[in-house]
Amino acid sequence: MDTDGTINTSAAERDLDGLMEQMRAEVAERRQAAEANASSEPPNEPDKLAVRRWTAHALLMLPAPEFARAVYLAFLGREPSPDEFVRLRDRLLIEHVGRMRILREFRASPGARTVEGFWLESVKDRLYWSPPAKFGRAFIRVIVNIYHSPRWTREFIARVELLERRSAEAAAAVRALQSGRATDRQNMLKQGKQLQDQLVSTKQGWDAALANRAGALENRISREIHEVSTRLTGVRTDHWRAIRDQNLRVEALLATDRPTVLDVDGTQSLHDREKSHLLDALYLSFEDRYRGTREDIKERQRVYLGRISDCVAATGHGAVIDIGCGRGEWLELLGETGISANGYDLNRIAAEECRERGLDVTLGDAIEALSKLPDESCAAITGFHIIEHLPFEILVKLLDQSLRVLRPGGLLVLETPNPSNLVVAAETFYFDPTHRNPLPSELTSYLLKSRGFSDIEILPLHPCNWPQRQDYTDPMLSYLQDKLFGPQDYAAIARKSP
Repeated sequence: MDTDGTINTSAAERDLDGLMEQMRAEVAERRQAAEANASSEPPNEPDKLAVRRWTAHALLMLPAPEFARAVYLAFLGREPSPDEFVRLRDRLLIEHVGRMRILREFRASPGARTVEGFWLESVKDRLYWSPPAKFGRAFIRVIVNIYHSPRWTREFIARVELLERRSAEAAAAVRALQSGRATDRQNMLKQGKQLQDQLVSTKQGWDAALANRAGALENRISREIHEVSTRLTGVRTDHWRAIRDQNLRVEALLATDRPTVLDVDGTQSLHDREKSHLLDALYLSFEDRYRGTREDIKERQRVYLGRISDCVAATGHGAVIDIGCGRGEWLELLGETGISANGYDLNRIAAEECRERGLDVTLGDAIEALSKLPDESCAAITGFHIIEHLPFEILVKLLDQSLRVLRPGGLLVLETPNPSNLVVAAETFYFDPTHRNPLPSELTSYLLKSRGFSDIEILPLHPCNWPQRQDYTDPMLSYLQDKLFGPQDYAAIARKSP
Protein backbone atom coordinates (compact mmCIF):
# COMPACT_ATOMS: atom_id res chain seq x y z
CA MET A 1 0.00 0.00 0.00
CA ASP A 2 2.93 2.36 0.65
CA THR A 3 4.17 1.76 -2.86
CA ASP A 4 0.72 2.41 -4.31
CA GLY A 5 0.40 5.59 -2.33
CA THR A 6 3.80 6.81 -3.55
CA ILE A 7 2.89 6.08 -7.16
CA ASN A 8 -0.47 7.86 -6.84
CA THR A 9 1.14 10.89 -5.18
CA SER A 10 3.87 11.09 -7.85
CA ALA A 11 1.31 10.78 -10.65
CA ALA A 12 -0.87 13.46 -9.08
CA GLU A 13 2.11 15.79 -8.67
CA ARG A 14 3.11 15.25 -12.32
CA ASP A 15 -0.47 15.87 -13.52
CA LEU A 16 -0.69 19.03 -11.38
CA ASP A 17 2.66 20.30 -12.65
CA GLY A 18 1.64 19.64 -16.25
CA LEU A 19 -1.71 21.37 -15.75
CA MET A 20 -0.03 24.41 -14.18
CA GLU A 21 2.49 24.61 -17.05
CA GLN A 22 -0.34 24.40 -19.56
CA MET A 23 -2.30 27.15 -17.76
CA ARG A 24 0.77 29.40 -17.58
CA ALA A 25 1.48 28.90 -21.30
CA GLU A 26 -2.16 29.66 -22.19
CA VAL A 27 -2.22 32.81 -20.03
CA ALA A 28 1.10 34.03 -21.54
CA GLU A 29 -0.16 33.37 -25.05
CA ARG A 30 -3.41 35.25 -24.45
CA ARG A 31 -1.56 38.15 -22.79
CA GLN A 32 0.74 38.44 -25.83
CA ALA A 33 -2.27 38.42 -28.13
CA ALA A 34 -3.94 41.09 -26.01
CA GLU A 35 -0.82 43.30 -26.05
CA ALA A 36 -0.46 42.90 -29.81
CA ASN A 37 -4.06 44.04 -30.36
CA ALA A 38 -4.10 46.69 -27.63
CA SER A 39 -3.62 49.55 -30.05
CA SER A 40 -5.88 48.14 -32.74
CA GLU A 41 -9.36 49.39 -33.34
CA PRO A 42 -12.22 47.03 -32.47
CA PRO A 43 -13.71 45.21 -35.41
CA ASN A 44 -15.84 47.53 -37.48
CA GLU A 45 -18.53 45.50 -39.15
CA PRO A 46 -21.71 47.52 -38.80
CA ASP A 47 -23.42 45.47 -41.43
CA LYS A 48 -23.24 42.35 -39.20
CA LEU A 49 -23.07 43.38 -35.54
CA ALA A 50 -24.20 47.01 -35.25
CA VAL A 51 -27.57 46.52 -36.94
CA ARG A 52 -28.36 43.16 -35.44
CA ARG A 53 -31.14 42.68 -32.90
CA TRP A 54 -29.50 40.82 -30.08
CA THR A 55 -30.82 38.21 -27.67
CA ALA A 56 -29.09 37.07 -24.50
CA HIS A 57 -28.68 33.57 -25.88
CA ALA A 58 -27.08 34.87 -29.10
CA LEU A 59 -24.64 37.03 -27.08
CA LEU A 60 -23.58 34.07 -24.97
CA MET A 61 -22.80 32.01 -28.11
CA LEU A 62 -20.39 34.58 -29.63
CA PRO A 63 -16.55 34.20 -29.56
CA ALA A 64 -14.79 36.35 -26.96
CA PRO A 65 -13.70 39.29 -29.24
CA GLU A 66 -17.14 39.59 -30.83
CA PHE A 67 -18.86 39.21 -27.45
CA ALA A 68 -16.74 42.07 -26.06
CA ARG A 69 -18.04 44.34 -28.79
CA ALA A 70 -21.60 43.02 -29.07
CA VAL A 71 -22.49 43.61 -25.37
CA TYR A 72 -21.75 47.30 -25.81
CA LEU A 73 -23.94 47.43 -28.91
CA ALA A 74 -26.75 45.40 -27.32
CA PHE A 75 -26.97 47.13 -23.92
CA LEU A 76 -25.45 50.58 -24.45
CA GLY A 77 -26.13 51.04 -28.15
CA ARG A 78 -22.61 52.17 -28.98
CA GLU A 79 -19.21 50.87 -30.07
CA PRO A 80 -16.70 50.25 -27.26
CA SER A 81 -13.57 52.36 -27.12
CA PRO A 82 -10.27 50.51 -27.73
CA ASP A 83 -9.50 50.49 -24.00
CA GLU A 84 -12.97 49.23 -23.13
CA PHE A 85 -12.75 46.54 -25.82
CA VAL A 86 -9.32 45.31 -24.64
CA ARG A 87 -10.30 45.44 -20.95
CA LEU A 88 -13.46 43.41 -21.47
CA ARG A 89 -11.73 40.91 -23.76
CA ASP A 90 -8.96 40.39 -21.16
CA ARG A 91 -11.53 39.73 -18.46
CA LEU A 92 -13.00 37.01 -20.66
CA LEU A 93 -9.78 35.39 -21.91
CA ILE A 94 -7.29 36.00 -19.09
CA GLU A 95 -9.35 36.44 -15.89
CA HIS A 96 -12.00 33.94 -17.03
CA VAL A 97 -14.91 36.04 -15.78
CA GLY A 98 -18.25 34.42 -16.59
CA ARG A 99 -20.23 35.86 -19.48
CA MET A 100 -23.50 35.89 -17.57
CA ARG A 101 -21.84 37.97 -14.86
CA ILE A 102 -20.75 40.50 -17.49
CA LEU A 103 -24.29 40.62 -18.91
CA ARG A 104 -25.65 41.38 -15.44
CA GLU A 105 -23.10 44.17 -15.00
CA PHE A 106 -24.09 45.75 -18.32
CA ARG A 107 -27.81 45.29 -17.53
CA ALA A 108 -27.28 47.22 -14.31
CA SER A 109 -25.50 50.09 -16.12
CA PRO A 110 -27.37 53.46 -16.27
CA GLY A 111 -29.37 53.77 -19.45
CA ALA A 112 -28.93 50.09 -20.37
CA ARG A 113 -31.31 48.67 -22.94
CA THR A 114 -33.48 45.62 -22.47
CA VAL A 115 -32.15 42.53 -24.21
CA GLU A 116 -34.60 39.82 -25.13
CA GLY A 117 -34.21 36.60 -23.14
CA PHE A 118 -31.92 38.19 -20.54
CA TRP A 119 -34.03 37.14 -17.56
CA LEU A 120 -34.48 33.61 -18.88
CA GLU A 121 -30.72 33.16 -19.30
CA SER A 122 -30.12 34.74 -15.90
CA VAL A 123 -32.49 32.31 -14.24
CA LYS A 124 -30.93 29.36 -16.04
CA ASP A 125 -27.47 30.53 -14.96
CA ARG A 126 -28.49 30.93 -11.32
CA LEU A 127 -30.16 27.53 -11.33
CA TYR A 128 -27.03 25.95 -12.89
CA TRP A 129 -24.78 27.40 -10.19
CA SER A 130 -27.22 26.88 -7.32
CA PRO A 131 -26.02 24.61 -4.45
CA PRO A 132 -28.49 21.80 -5.27
CA ALA A 133 -27.38 21.75 -8.92
CA LYS A 134 -23.71 21.79 -7.97
CA PHE A 135 -24.31 19.07 -5.43
CA GLY A 136 -26.17 17.01 -8.02
CA ARG A 137 -23.31 17.31 -10.50
CA ALA A 138 -20.76 16.40 -7.83
CA PHE A 139 -22.92 13.46 -6.76
CA ILE A 140 -23.15 12.20 -10.33
CA ARG A 141 -19.38 12.45 -10.71
CA VAL A 142 -18.91 10.46 -7.52
CA ILE A 143 -21.33 7.79 -8.75
CA VAL A 144 -19.50 7.60 -12.09
CA ASN A 145 -16.13 7.34 -10.35
CA ILE A 146 -17.45 4.63 -8.03
CA TYR A 147 -18.80 2.77 -11.04
CA HIS A 148 -15.47 2.91 -12.86
CA SER A 149 -13.23 2.45 -9.79
CA PRO A 150 -13.09 -1.40 -9.99
CA ARG A 151 -11.88 -1.27 -13.59
CA TRP A 152 -9.40 1.49 -12.78
CA THR A 153 -8.17 -0.50 -9.79
CA ARG A 154 -7.68 -3.64 -11.90
CA GLU A 155 -5.81 -1.67 -14.57
CA PHE A 156 -3.62 -0.02 -11.93
CA ILE A 157 -2.81 -3.38 -10.27
CA ALA A 158 -2.03 -4.95 -13.67
CA ARG A 159 0.24 -2.04 -14.50
CA VAL A 160 2.05 -2.33 -11.16
CA GLU A 161 2.49 -6.09 -11.64
CA LEU A 162 3.85 -5.54 -15.15
CA LEU A 163 6.33 -2.97 -13.85
CA GLU A 164 7.38 -5.35 -11.07
CA ARG A 165 7.96 -8.17 -13.58
CA ARG A 166 9.98 -5.92 -15.85
CA SER A 167 11.97 -4.64 -12.89
CA ALA A 168 12.71 -8.23 -11.79
CA GLU A 169 13.74 -9.19 -15.34
CA ALA A 170 15.96 -6.12 -15.63
CA ALA A 171 17.58 -6.87 -12.26
CA ALA A 172 18.23 -10.48 -13.34
CA ALA A 173 19.71 -9.31 -16.64
CA VAL A 174 21.95 -6.80 -14.84
CA ARG A 175 23.16 -9.50 -12.43
CA ALA A 176 23.87 -11.87 -15.33
CA LEU A 177 25.71 -9.12 -17.20
CA GLN A 178 27.79 -8.24 -14.15
CA SER A 179 28.63 -11.88 -13.59
CA GLY A 180 29.60 -12.34 -17.24
CA ARG A 181 31.72 -9.21 -17.19
CA ALA A 182 33.52 -10.39 -14.08
CA THR A 183 34.22 -13.78 -15.68
CA ASP A 184 35.37 -12.16 -18.93
CA ARG A 185 37.64 -9.81 -17.05
CA GLN A 186 39.27 -12.67 -15.17
CA ASN A 187 39.77 -14.62 -18.41
CA MET A 188 41.20 -11.58 -20.17
CA LEU A 189 43.61 -10.92 -17.32
CA LYS A 190 44.71 -14.54 -17.39
CA GLN A 191 45.16 -14.54 -21.19
CA GLY A 192 46.93 -11.18 -21.05
CA LYS A 193 49.41 -12.54 -18.53
CA GLN A 194 50.05 -15.59 -20.69
CA LEU A 195 50.52 -13.46 -23.81
CA GLN A 196 52.85 -11.12 -21.99
CA ASP A 197 54.98 -14.05 -20.83
CA GLN A 198 55.04 -15.47 -24.37
CA LEU A 199 55.95 -12.09 -25.84
CA VAL A 200 58.79 -11.62 -23.40
CA SER A 201 60.13 -15.07 -24.19
CA THR A 202 59.69 -14.59 -27.94
CA LYS A 203 61.29 -11.14 -27.85
CA GLN A 204 64.33 -12.46 -26.06
CA GLY A 205 64.69 -15.25 -28.63
CA TRP A 206 64.17 -12.90 -31.56
CA ASP A 207 66.62 -10.36 -30.15
CA ALA A 208 69.34 -12.98 -29.97
CA ALA A 209 68.50 -14.40 -33.41
CA LEU A 210 68.29 -10.96 -35.00
CA ALA A 211 71.58 -9.91 -33.47
CA ASN A 212 73.29 -12.98 -34.92
CA ARG A 213 71.52 -12.56 -38.26
CA ALA A 214 72.36 -8.86 -38.45
CA GLY A 215 76.03 -9.53 -37.80
CA ALA A 216 76.11 -12.20 -40.49
CA LEU A 217 74.25 -9.95 -42.97
CA GLU A 218 76.58 -7.04 -42.33
CA ASN A 219 79.58 -9.19 -43.07
CA ARG A 220 77.95 -10.68 -46.17
CA ILE A 221 76.77 -7.30 -47.48
CA SER A 222 80.22 -5.80 -46.97
CA ARG A 223 81.81 -8.62 -48.96
CA GLU A 224 79.20 -8.43 -51.74
CA ILE A 225 79.47 -4.64 -51.97
CA HIS A 226 83.20 -4.93 -52.38
CA GLU A 227 82.81 -7.63 -55.05
CA VAL A 228 80.08 -5.71 -56.93
CA SER A 229 82.11 -2.51 -56.78
CA THR A 230 85.09 -4.30 -58.26
CA ARG A 231 82.97 -5.87 -61.02
CA LEU A 232 81.17 -2.61 -61.81
CA THR A 233 84.47 -0.82 -62.26
CA GLY A 234 85.49 -3.32 -64.90
CA VAL A 235 82.04 -3.47 -66.55
CA ARG A 236 81.72 0.33 -66.63
CA THR A 237 85.08 0.64 -68.33
CA ASP A 238 84.30 -2.09 -70.88
CA HIS A 239 80.78 -0.69 -71.55
CA TRP A 240 82.07 2.84 -72.05
CA ARG A 241 84.68 1.58 -74.46
CA ALA A 242 82.07 -0.39 -76.43
CA ILE A 243 79.73 2.64 -76.66
CA ARG A 244 82.56 4.92 -77.70
CA ASP A 245 83.72 2.45 -80.33
CA GLN A 246 80.14 2.13 -81.69
CA ASN A 247 79.74 5.92 -81.85
CA LEU A 248 83.00 6.24 -83.74
CA ARG A 249 81.87 3.60 -86.25
CA VAL A 250 78.51 5.35 -86.83
CA GLU A 251 80.15 8.78 -87.12
CA ALA A 252 82.68 7.43 -89.59
CA LEU A 253 79.86 5.85 -91.61
CA LEU A 254 77.87 9.08 -91.73
CA ALA A 255 80.97 11.16 -92.49
CA THR A 256 81.63 9.32 -95.75
CA ASP A 257 80.23 10.63 -98.97
CA ARG A 258 76.49 9.96 -99.20
CA PRO A 259 75.95 6.97 -101.46
CA THR A 260 73.06 6.68 -103.86
CA VAL A 261 69.63 6.72 -102.28
CA LEU A 262 68.87 3.16 -103.31
CA ASP A 263 71.13 0.16 -103.48
CA VAL A 264 71.36 -1.83 -106.64
CA ASP A 265 68.49 -4.05 -105.54
CA GLY A 266 66.22 -1.03 -105.12
CA THR A 267 66.19 -1.03 -101.31
CA GLN A 268 67.07 1.88 -99.06
CA SER A 269 70.81 2.27 -98.53
CA LEU A 270 72.48 1.27 -95.30
CA HIS A 271 73.52 4.88 -94.79
CA ASP A 272 69.92 6.14 -94.83
CA ARG A 273 68.59 3.26 -92.78
CA GLU A 274 71.10 3.75 -90.00
CA LYS A 275 70.65 7.51 -90.01
CA SER A 276 66.87 7.15 -89.56
CA HIS A 277 67.43 5.14 -86.36
CA LEU A 278 69.91 7.43 -84.63
CA LEU A 279 67.23 8.94 -82.36
CA ASP A 280 65.23 5.76 -81.69
CA ALA A 281 66.45 5.39 -78.11
CA LEU A 282 65.93 9.09 -77.38
CA TYR A 283 62.36 9.11 -78.71
CA LEU A 284 61.44 5.95 -76.81
CA SER A 285 62.81 7.49 -73.63
CA PHE A 286 60.74 10.60 -74.40
CA GLU A 287 57.57 8.48 -74.67
CA ASP A 288 58.35 6.80 -71.35
CA ARG A 289 58.57 10.25 -69.78
CA TYR A 290 55.56 12.03 -71.31
CA ARG A 291 53.24 9.39 -72.80
CA GLY A 292 52.48 7.63 -69.50
CA THR A 293 52.90 4.10 -68.16
CA ARG A 294 51.78 1.06 -70.12
CA GLU A 295 48.97 0.46 -67.62
CA ASP A 296 47.71 4.05 -68.02
CA ILE A 297 47.68 3.81 -71.82
CA LYS A 298 45.90 0.44 -71.82
CA GLU A 299 43.25 1.79 -69.46
CA ARG A 300 42.65 4.79 -71.73
CA GLN A 301 42.40 2.63 -74.85
CA ARG A 302 39.75 0.31 -73.39
CA VAL A 303 37.15 2.75 -74.69
CA TYR A 304 37.67 1.36 -78.21
CA LEU A 305 37.41 -2.36 -77.39
CA GLY A 306 33.64 -2.64 -77.80
CA ARG A 307 33.64 -0.95 -81.21
CA ILE A 308 36.56 -3.00 -82.51
CA SER A 309 35.13 -6.29 -81.23
CA ASP A 310 31.77 -5.62 -82.89
CA CYS A 311 33.46 -4.56 -86.11
CA VAL A 312 35.70 -7.65 -86.26
CA ALA A 313 32.71 -9.92 -85.71
CA ALA A 314 30.60 -8.08 -88.29
CA THR A 315 33.26 -8.15 -91.01
CA GLY A 316 34.10 -11.84 -90.85
CA HIS A 317 37.04 -11.58 -88.44
CA GLY A 318 39.29 -9.63 -90.76
CA ALA A 319 42.72 -8.37 -89.77
CA VAL A 320 43.32 -5.47 -87.38
CA ILE A 321 46.25 -3.20 -88.23
CA ASP A 322 47.79 -0.73 -85.77
CA ILE A 323 50.04 1.85 -87.45
CA GLY A 324 52.71 3.46 -85.29
CA CYS A 325 52.16 0.86 -82.56
CA GLY A 326 54.97 2.25 -80.34
CA ARG A 327 55.33 0.22 -77.15
CA GLY A 328 52.46 -2.07 -78.16
CA GLU A 329 49.90 -1.32 -75.43
CA TRP A 330 46.95 -1.47 -77.86
CA LEU A 331 48.17 -4.70 -79.47
CA GLU A 332 48.58 -6.26 -76.04
CA LEU A 333 45.06 -5.13 -75.01
CA LEU A 334 43.58 -6.63 -78.18
CA GLY A 335 45.40 -9.89 -77.53
CA GLU A 336 44.01 -10.06 -73.98
CA THR A 337 40.52 -9.67 -75.52
CA GLY A 338 41.13 -12.49 -78.01
CA ILE A 339 41.60 -10.29 -81.10
CA SER A 340 44.75 -10.87 -83.15
CA ALA A 341 46.37 -7.76 -84.61
CA ASN A 342 49.50 -6.68 -86.49
CA GLY A 343 51.54 -3.58 -85.70
CA TYR A 344 53.95 -1.42 -87.70
CA ASP A 345 56.47 1.08 -86.35
CA LEU A 346 59.59 2.88 -87.61
CA ASN A 347 61.34 2.78 -84.23
CA ARG A 348 63.69 -0.19 -84.21
CA ILE A 349 64.00 -0.40 -80.41
CA ALA A 350 60.22 -0.18 -79.91
CA ALA A 351 59.59 -2.90 -82.50
CA GLU A 352 62.18 -5.17 -80.88
CA GLU A 353 60.64 -4.68 -77.41
CA CYS A 354 57.18 -5.49 -78.79
CA ARG A 355 58.46 -8.71 -80.36
CA GLU A 356 60.06 -9.65 -77.03
CA ARG A 357 56.57 -9.34 -75.51
CA GLY A 358 55.24 -11.80 -78.08
CA LEU A 359 53.46 -9.19 -80.22
CA ASP A 360 53.29 -9.35 -84.01
CA VAL A 361 55.13 -6.13 -84.93
CA THR A 362 56.98 -5.32 -88.16
CA LEU A 363 59.69 -2.69 -88.43
CA GLY A 364 58.77 -0.47 -91.34
CA ASP A 365 56.59 2.23 -92.79
CA ALA A 366 52.87 1.60 -92.25
CA ILE A 367 51.75 3.23 -95.49
CA GLU A 368 54.09 1.02 -97.50
CA ALA A 369 52.76 -1.97 -95.57
CA LEU A 370 49.16 -0.96 -96.29
CA SER A 371 49.93 -0.49 -99.97
CA LYS A 372 51.04 -4.14 -100.17
CA LEU A 373 47.84 -5.49 -98.61
CA PRO A 374 45.03 -6.71 -100.89
CA ASP A 375 41.78 -4.80 -101.22
CA GLU A 376 39.15 -5.28 -98.49
CA SER A 377 41.41 -7.45 -96.35
CA CYS A 378 41.19 -5.65 -92.98
CA ALA A 379 38.42 -5.26 -90.41
CA ALA A 380 39.91 -2.24 -88.63
CA ILE A 381 42.87 0.13 -88.81
CA THR A 382 43.98 2.12 -85.76
CA GLY A 383 46.51 4.87 -85.26
CA PHE A 384 47.12 6.49 -81.89
CA HIS A 385 48.90 9.85 -81.93
CA ILE A 386 50.38 9.28 -85.35
CA ILE A 387 48.58 11.61 -87.80
CA GLU A 388 49.97 14.77 -86.16
CA HIS A 389 53.46 13.56 -87.23
CA LEU A 390 52.58 13.24 -90.92
CA PRO A 391 52.83 15.76 -93.76
CA PHE A 392 49.49 16.58 -95.34
CA GLU A 393 50.15 14.59 -98.52
CA ILE A 394 51.15 11.50 -96.51
CA LEU A 395 48.05 11.86 -94.31
CA VAL A 396 45.77 11.89 -97.36
CA LYS A 397 47.60 8.88 -98.76
CA LEU A 398 47.12 7.08 -95.42
CA LEU A 399 43.36 7.72 -95.57
CA ASP A 400 43.15 6.49 -99.17
CA GLN A 401 45.10 3.30 -98.46
CA SER A 402 43.03 2.64 -95.34
CA LEU A 403 39.77 3.00 -97.28
CA ARG A 404 41.07 0.59 -99.91
CA VAL A 405 42.14 -2.22 -97.58
CA LEU A 406 39.17 -1.99 -95.20
CA ARG A 407 36.27 -4.36 -95.66
CA PRO A 408 32.79 -2.87 -96.07
CA GLY A 409 31.70 -1.81 -92.61
CA GLY A 410 35.32 -1.70 -91.38
CA LEU A 411 36.52 0.95 -88.91
CA LEU A 412 39.30 3.51 -89.01
CA VAL A 413 40.24 4.91 -85.56
CA LEU A 414 42.64 7.86 -85.36
CA GLU A 415 43.47 9.44 -81.99
CA THR A 416 45.29 12.77 -81.84
CA PRO A 417 45.82 15.77 -79.50
CA ASN A 418 42.81 18.08 -79.28
CA PRO A 419 43.73 21.67 -80.25
CA SER A 420 40.30 22.82 -78.98
CA ASN A 421 41.97 22.67 -75.55
CA LEU A 422 44.01 25.88 -75.48
CA VAL A 423 46.66 24.43 -73.15
CA VAL A 424 47.21 21.55 -75.59
CA ALA A 425 47.23 23.82 -78.65
CA ALA A 426 49.61 26.37 -77.15
CA GLU A 427 51.91 24.26 -74.98
CA THR A 428 51.73 20.49 -74.50
CA PHE A 429 51.42 19.71 -78.22
CA TYR A 430 54.96 21.02 -78.68
CA PHE A 431 56.48 18.81 -76.01
CA ASP A 432 57.08 16.35 -78.85
CA PRO A 433 59.55 17.95 -81.29
CA THR A 434 58.45 15.54 -84.05
CA HIS A 435 54.89 16.93 -84.08
CA ARG A 436 54.14 18.92 -87.23
CA ASN A 437 50.90 20.79 -86.48
CA PRO A 438 47.68 20.25 -84.52
CA LEU A 439 44.67 18.91 -86.43
CA PRO A 440 41.30 20.38 -85.42
CA SER A 441 38.53 17.81 -85.21
CA GLU A 442 36.50 19.56 -87.92
CA LEU A 443 39.45 19.31 -90.32
CA THR A 444 39.97 15.61 -89.58
CA SER A 445 36.26 14.95 -89.99
CA TYR A 446 36.23 16.79 -93.31
CA LEU A 447 39.25 14.86 -94.62
CA LEU A 448 37.67 11.53 -93.69
CA LYS A 449 34.40 12.44 -95.39
CA SER A 450 36.11 13.83 -98.48
CA ARG A 451 38.15 10.62 -98.94
CA GLY A 452 35.03 8.43 -98.87
CA PHE A 453 34.43 7.46 -95.23
CA SER A 454 30.98 7.62 -93.61
CA ASP A 455 29.42 7.51 -90.11
CA ILE A 456 32.15 9.81 -88.83
CA GLU A 457 32.21 10.29 -85.05
CA ILE A 458 34.41 12.67 -83.05
CA LEU A 459 34.94 11.26 -79.55
CA PRO A 460 36.38 13.75 -76.96
CA LEU A 461 38.84 12.06 -74.62
CA HIS A 462 40.88 12.59 -71.47
CA PRO A 463 39.62 15.86 -69.90
CA CYS A 464 42.00 17.59 -67.52
CA ASN A 465 41.74 16.42 -63.93
CA TRP A 466 41.32 19.90 -62.48
CA PRO A 467 40.04 19.76 -58.85
CA GLN A 468 38.73 23.34 -58.96
CA ARG A 469 36.27 22.60 -61.79
CA GLN A 470 32.85 24.23 -61.19
CA ASP A 471 29.43 24.35 -62.81
CA TYR A 472 29.33 28.01 -63.81
CA THR A 473 26.04 29.70 -64.64
CA ASP A 474 27.90 32.39 -66.57
CA PRO A 475 28.24 31.03 -70.15
CA MET A 476 31.53 32.88 -70.71
CA LEU A 477 33.16 31.34 -67.62
CA SER A 478 31.82 27.91 -68.56
CA TYR A 479 33.15 28.27 -72.12
CA LEU A 480 36.58 29.43 -70.88
CA GLN A 481 36.76 26.52 -68.42
CA ASP A 482 36.03 24.04 -71.22
CA LYS A 483 38.64 25.67 -73.44
CA LEU A 484 41.34 25.49 -70.76
CA PHE A 485 40.51 22.22 -69.01
CA GLY A 486 38.44 20.30 -71.55
CA PRO A 487 39.36 17.05 -73.37
CA GLN A 488 43.07 16.87 -74.18
CA ASP A 489 42.63 14.35 -77.04
CA TYR A 490 39.95 13.26 -79.46
CA ALA A 491 39.38 10.20 -81.60
CA ALA A 492 38.07 10.38 -85.14
CA ILE A 493 36.15 7.13 -85.79
CA ALA A 494 34.99 6.51 -89.34
CA ARG A 495 33.44 3.55 -91.16
CA LYS A 496 33.77 2.30 -94.71
CA SER A 497 30.34 2.22 -96.28
CA PRO A 498 28.96 -1.31 -96.85
